[in-house]
Amino acid sequence: MRRAALLFLFLTLCVTQASAADSLPDWAKQAAAATVASYPSKVTSVVLLSEEYVTVDAEGRRVMRERGAVKVLQSSGEKVSAVRFYNAKSGRIRDFQGWLVAPSGSVTPYAKNRIIDVAASRDNVYDEYRVKVLECGCSVPGSVFAWEVTEEEKSIFTQDRYSFQGRDPVLISRYTVTLPASWEAKGVAFNRDDLQPQVSGNTYTWELRNLPAIEKEDHSPTFAALAPRLAVSYYPPTDNRAGLVGLKDWSGVSAWLAPLVDPPAEVTEAIRAKASQLTANATGELDKIRAIAAFAQQTSYVDVSLNLTRGGGYTPRKADDTLARNYGDCKDKATLMRSLLKAVGVDAYLTTITSGDRTYVRPEWPSPSQFNHAIIAVKVSDSVKLPTVLDQTPLGRLLIFDPTDPITPVGDLPSEEQGSYALVIAGANGALMKMPALSPDARRIDSNVEGTVALDGTLEAKIERKYFGQSSFRIRAIEKMQGAAELRKAFEAGISSQLGATTLKTLSTDGPAGSDRLSMKAELSAERFGQAMQGRLFVVRPGLLTSGGEYSFRTRQRTAPIKLEADLRHDTITIQLPKGFKLDEIPRSGKLDGDYGTLDVNWTVKDDVVTMEQTLEIHETVAPAADYAKVREFFDRVNGAQGAPVVLVKQ
Repeated sequence: MRRAALLFLFLTLCVTQASAADSLPDWAKQAAAATVASYPSKVTSVVLLSEEYVTVDAEGRRVMRERGAVKVLQSSGEKVSAVRFYNAKSGRIRDFQGWLVAPSGSVTPYAKNRIIDVAASRDNVYDEYRVKVLECGCSVPGSVFAWEVTEEEKSIFTQDRYSFQGRDPVLISRYTVTLPASWEAKGVAFNRDDLQPQVSGNTYTWELRNLPAIEKEDHSPTFAALAPRLAVSYYPPTDNRAGLVGLKDWSGVSAWLAPLVDPPAEVTEAIRAKASQLTANATGELDKIRAIAAFAQQTSYVDVSLNLTRGGGYTPRKADDTLARNYGDCKDKATLMRSLLKAVGVDAYLTTITSGDRTYVRPEWPSPSQFNHAIIAVKVSDSVKLPTVLDQTPLGRLLIFDPTDPITPVGDLPSEEQGSYALVIAGANGALMKMPALSPDARRIDSNVEGTVALDGTLEAKIERKYFGQSSFRIRAIEKMQGAAELRKAFEAGISSQLGATTLKTLSTDGPAGSDRLSMKAELSAERFGQAMQGRLFVVRPGLLTSGGEYSFRTRQRTAPIKLEADLRHDTITIQLPKGFKLDEIPRSGKLDGDYGTLDVNWTVKDDVVTMEQTLEIHETVAPAADYAKVREFFDRVNGAQGAPVVLVKQ
């Protein structure tokens, strides 16, 4: 009986394993059997297959099937997951399956309760955008995680996006769309040479193979500027029964969005009364704009993602609702400002932009899907002279402003938005425009340091720095959001990384709200700033007290381009040297001029006082990885000049 029971158990296990193995789809079996090349040790997993198959019907309904398979190459702290975002109002996840293939070949299907469903953002008051996640939970090298998701959606969009890869290497990645008869599709590939689809009837397929890993490297362009991605537009006949509109140019996108964003900016009695109150003491056009802008900035920001099926969530709430509640998201705050301006006779346009990456929006793909943020373009007269005014546009002179940013005043823009493309929504007259980019001088730092070095090497110093424009953003943000104590900690940590053990005695700032300038004063003491050597020499490095701006590169090889941000700094450092020593060696004055910037340094000594004056300017540049050695050489010379020693000898 015991032998029979054991035989029954063995047969049961065999049937269960065979059943699990049979549950693995053929596509997943083929992916799991793929030959994987040898990768560097830092690559912990490889994507065997990434596929998105979209079917569109004549009513605009879409069925999207995602398939993926990832092979674990080595154990790491990184989680391997299948993630699918969806809109709960306009669609649903119809099916979600996953399988784990062990190195031995045994297959384990994932239970449905392993799939979690949560809001896409924890910060939203209300969010129709959700996400389903299946975590692999696998770390054994040789394991394969495969999944398949089917989503259906009723959408008015006739566009789609696809990313061919994340940071892991990929063997096969493809996007396929099947359209109704008489429809057409057009794709634009970014960060890749021209990629033509394979076309069979009304099915279009774009495919890439053997994509290398995209390594995280310091001072690189954003991931979206490196990874290959696809933007697809499909065009139904003009008389289609679903009333779908193909977006062929930016004027068409503006015309499509205008009915969504204009009605909420209607002027009501409450708006009119508030605008009158805000501008009661304003003496001119710019004063009115500044007064209303300041109010829009102080309106609380709360993320409210609603109506995502209409314009990607670009339908704002009514301006008087935002006024009454005193909160809203970016599009609500911009709409409130539009309405208040309109109440005092100033026209303005909602403007969509991408926050966080000024290079993300590509002019060659007219689509509202490229934007994640809303700002405002205010129509101004010739009397308004500010750096953020676009002088020649189809809509006249436009002052660009971000009412969501609580720190940046009128006349300036957040750094991440400067030079970006943005869509000014004005019906059929709207246009994609390049946002103003302020000069390095408008965001420079002027720093003055006066210090005394004692015989034991201790430095006592006073620092005064003036920050212009966006150079003050980090200081203002820490002070406003976290308080003066946190600013003190941050400054002390930064200066200690330059000088070693440092005690910050005092720190104060002066920069009223609405000003584009900030002054900061500090007093500090640093141990071992001066170093005694060989019993008779004494060395100090005044350049360690500069305001920064240099770059450091830790590796010898590079795979990604090098992105340098425009920067301008003036530093004057005066150090009183200890008595009983005379000057033995001082760094040379001179100018370093290169493709990536300039450094002009002047050294003088008078009455035991050494003075270093420098101007460092970095050019905004994206240098190819092939030029990495040149970039390193330039900044090695900059860092060398700033760390150059002044050598004293005992008298």
